Amino acid sequence: MLRIKHDVSVCGVFAQEQPQYVPLKRVSVDSTIRAFAADVTITQVFRNDETVPIEAVYCFPIEEQAAIYKFKAQIDDREINAQLKEKKEAQQEYNNALQQGHGAYLLEQDEKSQDCFIINIGALPPSKECTITIGYVSELNLVRNSTIQFVVPTTIAPRYSPDKNGIASPAGTTSKYVQLSPYTIDFRCYIEKTLGSQKEQITRVSSPSHPIEINLAQEDAYVVTFAQQNTHLDRDILINIQLSDQRNSTVTAVESGAVMATFLPTEDDCHQALKNDDLTNEFIFIVDCSGSMQDENKIGLARQAMLLFFKSLPVNCYFNIVRFGSQYKTLFNEITAVYNENNAQQAEQLIKQMQADLGGTELLRPVQWLKENVPSQGRARQVFLLTDGEISNVTEVLDLCRSMATSTRIFSFGLGQSPSRALVKGLARTTNGRFVFIPPNSSVDLYVGEQLQKALQPCITNVHAKWNLGTPVQTAPTQLPPVYVNDRLIVYGLLEDKTVPFDHNSSVELQIGSDDRSIGMAKINHIPSVSSNETIARLAAKALILELQHAKLPLSNTKTGSTQARFQELQKAMETKEEEMETSSEETTKQRIITLSLKYNILSPHTAFVGIEKRTNTSNTDMILREVPIQITADDQHLQRSGSGRGLGRGGALRHRKILRDGIQSRRRPVTRSTTAYASNSNMMLSLKKQRLVEEPTMNQHHVALMSTEASALEEDDDDAFSDTISKKKKIKSPIKEIWPSNDDDVVRYLIDKQKFNGLWDLDSQAVQNLTGKTLAEVLQDNSQIEQQVLISAIVVIVLETRFASLQTMWHGIVQKARKRLVDLLGPDPTILHQLLENIQKQF
Repeated sequence: MLRIKHDVSVCGVFAQEQPQYVPLKRVSVDSTIRAFAADVTITQVFRNDETVPIEAVYCFPIEEQAAIYKFKAQIDDREINAQLKEKKEAQQEYNNALQQGHGAYLLEQDEKSQDCFIINIGALPPSKECTITIGYVSELNLVRNSTIQFVVPTTIAPRYSPDKNGIASPAGTTSKYVQLSPYTIDFRCYIEKTLGSQKEQITRVSSPSHPIEINLAQEDAYVVTFAQQNTHLDRDILINIQLSDQRNSTVTAVESGAVMATFLPTEDDCHQALKNDDLTNEFIFIVDCSGSMQDENKIGLARQAMLLFFKSLPVNCYFNIVRFGSQYKTLFNEITAVYNENNAQQAEQLIKQMQADLGGTELLRPVQWLKENVPSQGRARQVFLLTDGEISNVTEVLDLCRSMATSTRIFSFGLGQSPSRALVKGLARTTNGRFVFIPPNSSVDLYVGEQLQKALQPCITNVHAKWNLGTPVQTAPTQLPPVYVNDRLIVYGLLEDKTVPFDHNSSVELQIGSDDRSIGMAKINHIPSVSSNETIARLAAKALILELQHAKLPLSNTKTGSTQARFQELQKAMETKEEEMETSSEETTKQRIITLSLKYNILSPHTAFVGIEKRTNTSNTDMILREVPIQITADDQHLQRSGSGRGLGRGGALRHRKILRDGIQSRRRPVTRSTTAYASNSNMMLSLKKQRLVEEPTMNQHHVALMSTEASALEEDDDDAFSDTISKKKKIKSPIKEIWPSNDDDVVRYLIDKQKFNGLWDLDSQAVQNLTGKTLAEVLQDNSQIEQQVLISAIVVIVLETRFASLQTMWHGIVQKARKRLVDLLGPDPTILHQLLENIQKQF
C-alpha cells in the first residue's frame, strides 16, 4: 500500500506529516505532431489499495488551446466511453449514478481557469484498477522565429489567496501540494517529417526540460522518448522542433470539411504589404509601483528597464506610462501621446523619480482602463508590464486580457525572486505576447533588449482570409489577430460541404486592408491524402469557442444621472434593464459555446464528459474521497508555508453533492497553471547518421552562467547600470574626467545612454578615439564631406554591429532607430547609407 511521508510539516493546502493514500499510480503521454498541430493521448492509471470504495479526484493542466475530444475509462474487461453533455446535466447524471450504486466517471474544465481540468472516478472498488484515457488536439507555438514548441503541462502551480490567508487548492477541491509525488510520467512523441507539402524542413529536435532519446530509424517520423525512467511531474515537458531557414512561409493541412493554413510572414513580406504605411504600433508601459516592489530593489530594476525602453522607441510613435498600486496614474491625460523630444523628456524625468509608493497591488484597474480605451483604427497596441506579480485575482485579470488579444500584445516582466509565474506567463500567453523573469541583481538590459527586439518588429492589422476552394467557408477565428514578422498565424476554414475535392487550384490567401493587399498565399501544390480524423475541425471549433469566451466579458460602466430623489427610481429601472440585457447577452454567448462544443464533440467550460458503469447489487454508502496530491514545482518551493485546510467527506458524489443540492457551483478561486522554464541547451542535429541518440540537458551549465551573471551584477554594486548611475557619476565626479568603460557590456550601455532623442550620437574626441583608434579630427579629415553628427553616428552603428555583435539584444532597438534617422537625413534610397557604412568601415 503506497503512502507519502514528508520531511517538513506544513499545513493548509500543503500535505501534513501523516500517511496519505494516493490512488493515481502512473501517467503516460503519447503524441503525434504534424505541422503546427499535436494529437495527444493522456493515460492515467488509478488503483484503490484500500478496503472501501473511493472517489478519486485529480486536478491537472492541459494547454488552454487544447480541444479535448475523448474521455474513456476501462476497468477489468469493461470499457466505458463517456458522452459529452451540458455540464449541469453531466454532473447530475454522475451524482445520480453514484447514489444508485453504480460506477461513474466525469471530466470537466474549471470555468474560472482555462487550463485546469478535474477528473472524478466514482466508486472505484477495493483492489481494482481503472485506466483513464483522454484525447485532445492542440495548436503549437512558434518561438524564436523558427522553432515549433510542443508543451505538455504537468502540474498546477499554487497561488496565494488573501481570502484564505494562504495558498488555495485548485478548482474547488481540497487537493494538497507535495514536494514529491509517488506517481510518475512516461512520454512518447511521434514527429512527422513532412510539414505541409515540404520534406526535410526539420533540422533539429531538442528538449530544454528533460533528457530525451530520439529514434531516427523510422522513415516518416522522429520518435522521442524519455531517456530516464520514473520521471516525476515537477516541470512541464518541452519539445523544440527547429525548422530550416529555407522553409516555406505558408503551410497547409486539409481533411474532409476543414482546412488549416499556417502563415509565417518574413520581414520582407510585412514591409511589402505595408508599402509606405507607417508602422501601426503604440506602446503603453504599465509599471508596478506598489510597496512590495521596494523589496529586492525591484523598483530599481523597473527604472533600468524603462530607460532602455525609451531609448529604443521609434520617433513619432505613440506611448504612455501607467503606474499602479492601490490606484493607477497615467503620465498623459490622453490615451497615448506622440513620442517627441518634449514628451520623452517628461517620461525620462518620471522614470528616474519612480518609487514604490502607491500602496497595494491592484492590477485589474489599469487593465480595465486599457480595455475601455481601445487602440485607434489601424494600430496594434504593445503593452510592457513590469510587476512582481503579487496579486490575488489572477484569473479575473487574465480573462480581461484575453478579451483584448485581437488588438493588444502584452510583454510581461516578472521581477524579483518570487513573482507570480502564473500571472506573468498568463498575461503574455493570452495576448500572443512574450514573458521573461528578471532575478534580483541581474543585467536587466539583456532581458529587456530581447523583448524589445520582438515588440519593435513590423505589425500588420486588419487581416482577413480569402478562401479559393470553390465553396462557402467559415473562417475561424472570425476576427484574425495582428500579424508580426516571423510569428505564426493559423487560420482555419470550415466547409459545410465535406465532399468538396481539393486540387491544385485550391488555395488560401492572407489579405490586409480594404484594398485586399496580399501578404501570403497558401497553395495546395500537391494533392494531400485527406484525413478524416477531424483534427482540423476540432481545432477550428476550439478557436471559435475561445473567441466567444474572450468576447463575453462586458465591462460594467458606472453612469451617474441626476442626484435628485425623484430620479432615483428611474435610475434603478435603467440599471435593472442594463443588467438584464447583459445577462441575456452572456447567456446567448454561453449557448453558442455549448452548441459548438456538442456539435464538434470537444470539451468547453460549460460542458462535461460523463460515463456510467452499470453495476448490480452494490452500494456506495461507505465510499470515501481521495484527492490526488499535486507535486509542487521547484520554482514554487518557496510557497510552502502554513495555511488552512479542510477535511474529507464521505458518501454520494462527494465533491458535487452541495453543488447539485444548492443548484449553484460554489468554487474556490482557481489556480492558473504556471509552466516551469528550464533553460538548458540540450539538442540533437538530425543530420547525424546515428539511429539512436540520448540528450542530457546541460542544467549545470545554465545555472553556472546564471550565477556568474548575478555575481557580476553584485560586484558591480549597481554602478554598471547605464541609467541612474551615470547621472550619479556626473553629479559626484563632474570635475573628474569621464572614465571609459572597461568591458564590452558597459561600453554598449555607455553608447545607449549617449544616444540622443533623434537617434544620433554626438561623442567627444576621446570617445571616438576609444572606438576607432583615431581622434575626431583625424576621422573628420578623412571624411570631410560628411556632416559630423552623421559621421559619428555611422561609426557607432558600425562598432555595435561588428565589435559587439554578440550583444545585439541590448543594442538592436537603438541601432534600428539610428539607421532610420540616417536614412531620413541621407535620402530615401537605403543603398546610400549602406555605401556610407561600407566606406567608413574600411578606414578602421
